[in-house]
Parts: sequence; structure tokens; C-alpha cells
Amino acid sequence: MKSAQSKPLRFMGKIYRIWLMRHVNVPDEVARELRRQMARAGRPSATDVRAAKNRGSGLTKYIPVVAIVNGRSAPTTLVPAGGGCFRMQMNTALRKAARVDEGELVSVTLRLDRSSRELPVPADLRAGLKQHRKAERAFKDLGPGHRRQLIQWFDAAKSVEARKRRLERTIDHLLERALLRQR
Repeated sequence: MKSAQSKPLRFMGKIYRIWLMRHVNVPDEVARELRRQMARAGRPSATDVRAAKNRGSGLTKYIPVVAIVNGRSAPTTLVPAGGGCFRMQMNTALRKAARVDEGELVSVTLRLDRSSRELPVPADLRAGLKQHRKAERAFKDLGPGHRRQLIQWFDAAKSVEARKRRLERTIDHLLERALLRQR
């Protein structure tokens, strides 16, 4: 039986800024080890499955991790930085909790995040998608982050009227995506 916890990997990194986002470059050996741990866990992410379908590649494109920066923890994802390198984006909440910003050197501990990041689809959204099969397929084809953002946006509406409006907008958005993909 596999361990629920992965081996934590530590490094020091400088915070860089690209546009509004802050990030830390992840050393190659850390990224390689995290990719090995993902492969051993046998847990392909939705991104891996799509990448394999689209490009015939089994390579991991995104790596889900739990990051600890200066003692503050948050789930995040390592993203490709080009040339086989990865970077860890630091959202505002993590940056402020760790009390760090651009140009500072930080202690980073990364651990592979084996927990599911899928949010449950609200019942009213699920029912609306079932009535529009093309929209439902487009929803399933969304990347995990896009799907999560859409669910969070939809679920933030509390009144029945607001949820109905958001359901209509969501269906329209997904049908437009489906139509554009057919071209």
C-alpha cells in the first residue's frame, strides 16, 4: 500500500514577478522527483489524460503540490516554464500569509498533493448540463482549473434568480466553446 504522504522536498528560491503574478523557479531535481512520485502513485491528473489524448505523450504537464513558504501552507500547482523547467506560482493569500514579495529569498517545501481537487458539481448546474449535451461535453473537456473556477463562480450566486441567470450564461459559454472547437 502506498503512503498517503509524499516525501517533502526543500529548496531556497527567489520570488520573481511576471505581470501581476509572483513565482519561484523550481530546481530541476525537485521537479523531476515530484514527477517520479506522481508516476509511482499511478495517479494521472485530468491534465495528464488530456495531454496523452492530444499529443500521445505521457509526460506530466502540471504537478499538484502542497507548498510551504516560510511556514505557511497552501495547495498550488507547478506549471511549465519552458525548456522542461517548472515554476510555482504564489497567489496573494500565500504571499501575504508568508509576508514575502518580489525579490525576496524564501524557504520552500513541496509535497506532492495526492488529494482530489475536483469540486462537486452543484445539482442545479448538473441538471442544466444534462439538458444540453453539447454543453455537458464542453464542460467535461474543460481543464481542471477552468472547471473549478466556473463551479466557484456559479456557486457564489445564492438567490434562485441569480443561479438561473448564471446557469444560462454558463450554458451559453460552454455551447460557444463547443461551437468554436468544431471549426
